[in-house]
Amino acid sequence: MLIKPLGEESLGVRSMSLYVETKDLKILIDPGASLVPFRFGLPPHPREFDALKAFRGRLMNLADEVDYIFISHYHRDHFTPPYGSIYMGTGAKDYELVYEGKVVFAKDYETVNPSQRRRGIGLFKAVQGLVNKWVKCDGQSIKVNNTRLIFSTPIPHGKPGSRTGYVVGLGIIDESSSLGYIPDVQGPLSREAVEFALNLRADFLIVGGFPAYLLGGSFRQEDLNEANNNLVTIWSNAKPKKLIIAHHLLRVINWRDYLPSGIEAHTYASLLGLSDNLLEARRRELYEVENPGRDYISRFKRGGVEE
Repeated sequence: MLIKPLGEESLGVRSMSLYVETKDLKILIDPGASLVPFRFGLPPHPREFDALKAFRGRLMNLADEVDYIFISHYHRDHFTPPYGSIYMGTGAKDYELVYEGKVVFAKDYETVNPSQRRRGIGLFKAVQGLVNKWVKCDGQSIKVNNTRLIFSTPIPHGKPGSRTGYVVGLGIIDESSSLGYIPDVQGPLSREAVEFALNLRADFLIVGGFPAYLLGGSFRQEDLNEANNNLVTIWSNAKPKKLIIAHHLLRVINWRDYLPSGIEAHTYASLLGLSDNLLEARRRELYEVENPGRDYISRFKRGGVEE
């Protein structure tokens, strides 16, 4: 099994995008990325836009090679939308190149929060007549020759009952190895995420990390303690060969300080043999070292959302 990270915070953008290849299939996982419009009171630094452009290039270069796409949920950093966006690095027609002729395994947009539902319906309508097939994949198990795809039932996006909705996790198992992908579970903070990881017992396990940058606001110390207890349970019982911590946790520079002791954590960047490139976490520093000037900043209107 080939696992190739495409985009993620350690690669300079908000994303969890992957390319996975087995003898039986080639699949793009969560083919999207974004930049948060404002962090530390500042718009994305030019280096962040460079990283977003590089991600989009990697993704588009692989789009023609794959037959399958998986969309875990409908936050903007997890799929290519049917419109152009400076913060997602998309042109108006990019989505056609990404989805054309593909079998799309997608989170059921009827079991998410209202904003995700609107995006999911919009994408579904836009790709009709374009995709090979659109499959609502929640809870399904599908076999492609000797490769099994195991989709979780809906898992809370973070804390149970959160207004950010639900995601679907994915297990990919072939004759040589196994991958578990559990995005945006924020630690994890739910029993459903832990159970999916324990049931998979994957060789390579990717878990969406705790949003330490929101401590003192939407999240408290008790939430971090629970997330770490759950992570220890997974580490001790699922025993992955490699545990990859991704996404929300890597929005702070000292992210490893928030992990429980004894856990060996990898990143998307380290899987590629690279050093972490935490551009969003370093945004204030980047402006201090490489200030693009007031004219650059004035081009951006204050606004946007964190997710």
